[in-house]
Amino acid sequence: MSSDTDTTKTQDAAKDAAKKDPNVILPEDLPADKEHSTKGTWSFNGEKIDYKATVGTLRIDTADVKPAASIFYSMFEAVDSEGKSDASRPVTFIFNGGPGASSTFLMMGSFGPQRIDLPDVYEGKGAPYKIVDNNEFCLLPITDLVFIDAPGAGFSILADKAKKDLWSVDGDIAGFTTFIKNWCTKYGRWNSPKYLFGESYGTTRGSLLTLKMQQEGIALTGACLISCIFDYSYTFDDNDQYYIGYLPTYAMISQYHKKAGEGRSEEEWAQEARKFAEIYRQALSKGNRLDEDDAKAVAKKYSEMTGLPEEYLLSSSLRVPDGRFRKKVLRSEDKVVGRYDGRVSGYDTDPESADQTFIVDDAFLSPAYEATVNDYLRRTLGWDTDKERIAFAPFDWTSTVPGKGWVWTHKLPDHVKADEWGYVPFPNTLHDMCYAILQEPKLKIMLGNGYYDMATPFYQTEYDVDHIELPAELKGNIALTYYKSGHMIYTVKEALTKLYSDLKKFYAADAKDMPSIDERPAAGKLNL
Repeated sequence: MSSDTDTTKTQDAAKDAAKKDPNVILPEDLPADKEHSTKGTWSFNGEKIDYKATVGTLRIDTADVKPAASIFYSMFEAVDSEGKSDASRPVTFIFNGGPGASSTFLMMGSFGPQRIDLPDVYEGKGAPYKIVDNNEFCLLPITDLVFIDAPGAGFSILADKAKKDLWSVDGDIAGFTTFIKNWCTKYGRWNSPKYLFGESYGTTRGSLLTLKMQQEGIALTGACLISCIFDYSYTFDDNDQYYIGYLPTYAMISQYHKKAGEGRSEEEWAQEARKFAEIYRQALSKGNRLDEDDAKAVAKKYSEMTGLPEEYLLSSSLRVPDGRFRKKVLRSEDKVVGRYDGRVSGYDTDPESADQTFIVDDAFLSPAYEATVNDYLRRTLGWDTDKERIAFAPFDWTSTVPGKGWVWTHKLPDHVKADEWGYVPFPNTLHDMCYAILQEPKLKIMLGNGYYDMATPFYQTEYDVDHIELPAELKGNIALTYYKSGHMIYTVKEALTKLYSDLKKFYAADAKDMPSIDERPAAGKLNL
């Protein structure tokens, strides 16, 4: 008995200490669910839709912490003349990546009724920023929209005790699934067609959700994932596939900056880069046994594709990490190029260093989006709070301690081929997406890729899709589309126009129609 009493006293003392620390959020500190709605009208080219915009929070639980988090969402529903929504309409759940990012970029840049207006290749400017009142790319004619802030980001708040669960690959998936279930219950939308739209790490999340939501009784109609990353084992630069996956993106960026590819269209140059990447694959596979003459021949062709000097390529063992490419490709102009959009360039304090002083494209864009989202949510949509809006959940990227850093381990689905452990130390979501399509053969998936994106290179996405072990009749459920943009496709007007057109086709299509959307060139035959 005394042992139990001592344990209780210790727990009470810890709880009292936590309450005295203003930086610790306890489950009982989480705010009650609330919402605020306003009415609006969107119109463009003679089309008009009345809608209700609702900003609010919903609490979610984890297995160990109840409540665990208060999740903030921004919802846009088409309504009739009496202000009623239609539960039979599709609803799309939209989230950014990070991991741990708010929904700021997609909310202000993509498919809501209003959108930020910035130049295509944006290189910074102070406020005020222009907002388009009637966004011509608004998806309300097709689907209702729910933008979601990840736990600890935006206006979403989580209890400290829940960080070890929700700041992890599988905990994040469980949390988003719980939020969607709670949202469907609150708004009576269990029988609505449901879609996902995710970007960057949001594609990792989205591909895992395709299976998890099915397992939780939430059938999906489709998922659109842009700027994709599915298998993290190829993000390490000691893996040859890392370099192979990047090479066509390097070629595209070099063409944009007039260092290579003169006279070819973007599509032609991308295809030439794909073909060389397969020759490059054979060269790297030989490791340090690669013949010297072969190495020089590969370096010569690599130089023609990217503008990088042959000597530099040979001294780099034909392996150039993306950070070094960003520094080297415009070295003659004393400039570096952006990671998220290789078309963007800027200056650096130490051109000879392998590190950049800052990521030029991100530094230019973030202030504009943060300013406009705060103004829009607080002033236009009426979210009454004095809380700071957090761009990214404040976990420690360098920590491996649950609750302090992000836990990258992922539990694979059962019965994965040649799996002995059940867990992988970094996410590989291809099995989950495969199982999701097998269990729901009508599930349709569209994968959008920016040619100038060095965060998630398009050729690596192609490689990943090639390694989803679907039967032949279901391979067509996945379509790849391409854009003359960087990572955030919607920040480029021409690319957003095409993405919007592709999405209209996607929503209208059945799974059997997806091959008509797919833009990926056919694979060539082996020369045996």
